[in-house]
Formats: sequence, C-alpha cells, structure tokens
Amino acid sequence: MNEQSRGARPMTAIERLHQAHFSFAPERVLSTSLKFDVFSHIAAGKKTVPEIAAAAGTSERGMRMLLNALVGLELLAKCEGSYEVPSDLAPYLVKQNPEYLGAFFATDHLWNSWGHLADAVREGKPWRSATEQEEAEDFFPVLVRTLHITNSKPAANLAAQLVAGAKSGLRVLDIGCGSAVWSIAIAKADPKARITAFDYPKVLETTREFAERDGVADRAEYLPGDLRVARFPESSYDIVLLANVAHGEGESTVRDLFARTHRSLVPGGRLVVADMIPNDGRTGPPFPLLFALNMLVNTDHGDTYTLPEYREWLTGAGFGRIDTLDIGLHSPAIVATRT
Repeated sequence: MNEQSRGARPMTAIERLHQAHFSFAPERVLSTSLKFDVFSHIAAGKKTVPEIAAAAGTSERGMRMLLNALVGLELLAKCEGSYEVPSDLAPYLVKQNPEYLGAFFATDHLWNSWGHLADAVREGKPWRSATEQEEAEDFFPVLVRTLHITNSKPAANLAAQLVAGAKSGLRVLDIGCGSAVWSIAIAKADPKARITAFDYPKVLETTREFAERDGVADRAEYLPGDLRVARFPESSYDIVLLANVAHGEGESTVRDLFARTHRSLVPGGRLVVADMIPNDGRTGPPFPLLFALNMLVNTDHGDTYTLPEYREWLTGAGFGRIDTLDIGLHSPAIVATRT
C-alpha cells in the first residue's frame, strides 16, 4: 500500500490518539527551523544539507533530520538532495520578505504557556497574564506585526462593507489597536476617515510605524491607556473597533466595555467586534475552543464567547440592531448599531 492510499484510509481510534499526542512536533519543527534561519539560507542559495548546516551553524546529522521533517510537513520541497522553499510559503518564511511571520513563530511564548496547561486547568489561573501592561508591552509588539499580515485581507473585507453606503469622513476609534490593521483598512477605504488608535504606550510605538508605512499617519491620532478603565469621549465616533480584544477579558469587563463604547458612538454609530466565536453549544469549530484554553493559560479571565452571549451583552449595553458580516475569517464580524 502506498503512502497516498494509506493516507486515504480513515484513522483508527488509536491512530487518532497517537496523532493528538504527537501534534506538538510540527510546531517545534517550524519554530526550530526559524531559529536557525533555514528558509532564509535556502532562499539565499544554500540548497544541500552540508551547505545549510554550515550556514546555520548546526550538525549535518541534525539538519538532515530537520530538513526531511520539513519536507514531510510540506514546508519544504526536496529533489535529489536539494531543498527549496515552496513559492506560496516563501513570503512568510524568508526573513528578507516584508510579509515575514517568522519572528513570532520562532518564539517560545505559546510553548512555555501551554506547558503549564495542567496547572491552569487545576487552579483556573494562568501561568502568567499576557494582558497585564508590563507583560503585554513586552509580548504584543512582536505579535501584532504578525497579526497585521494575517489580518490584512479580512480587515480590507470588513472595511469595504463598513464604508459602503456610509458617509465619507468616518471617525473611527480602534480599541486595543495593536498595529491598527483594522482601522488602517478603513482609512484606506475612506480617504477622509480619521482614526484614533488606543493601546498601551509601548504598543502604540508599533502602531505609529504601520500608520506611517501605510500612508495614513496624517489622519491618525494615538491615545495611550488601559482599556479596562479608559473613558472615551461621548458621542464622538461613527465606528468603534474591538478586534481580537474581547477574548482577553472576562464577561464583566466585556459588558462594561460595550457600555462605554455605546456612549462613545454617535446615534447610528456602529461597534464592530471581530474575534474567535465558537458555535452556540461550544462543540466546534476546533480553533475557537482551543483558543479558549490559550486564554486560560495566558490571561486571568479571558475566554471565547458565543454569538448569543455577544447578542445578550450588546443588547444589555443599549445597542439595537445586531448583524454579522462574513469577512473571510474563521468567525464573522459582529456589528452592533447604536439606535
């Protein structure tokens, strides 16, 4: 039986268990390869095991095994002992490219946090809280550079739908903005839009870089603070963005944040929530359910929330119409309108 036909056979229960148990391996293979700049060395012309090992400063034995594992994971191609980076992956794995994602994928932040999952489940508390300011300002500048790339297309899809039929010159508040990928997309779709980027001070240093790079710096202002306690100007914004923010907080904070954003919107203004949303029974999809555990090991109160939960909390905050938009991501965006 060849590999292809064996792969088509449904896995047995034992095989599924073995796969789950060993599923840490691909992450370690990718992270280690990025630490040694394997993909960049290959892109620079080092194609064989001896050449790549010499450039990376590793043993040939270890590099041979690492490279072949990458081939097995379809992260490299191999032909007669020569390795190539697949063209669709090269923009994200070769360090010289502007869309490089390796800086985040090479970190051990998630690996270290998930190593404490049993303790977090037992105690209901994280190993460390990634949303506290000191920890966040150390970690988020690396994360948001990756999110700017991965969320650029969904952000553009969302912006196109929000701008369609709206007045020009939208005033946008982006809370927990990170790189401001979501509000920058609106500023690009509406040339007269103005954005207010809100985040921790050190994160805003990264935000400024992206606003300047994307040509919207002249229409952006920056508001440092803590979203848990900040009071935003009342009746001042047409759109408030909460993109990948709610999952880091508990229900009480999210409810309070919805109430504060409601007051900050003009009548007819819209609050937009983009996040990981499991189905109503929390039986899938897998990613939002796994991400809830990621919040367990990394935050004090974070979780992923269902659409009915969001609807209840938004209605309680005074929002009227609540819609969802398909933005080409794992979950729809929620749009709540202040009536």
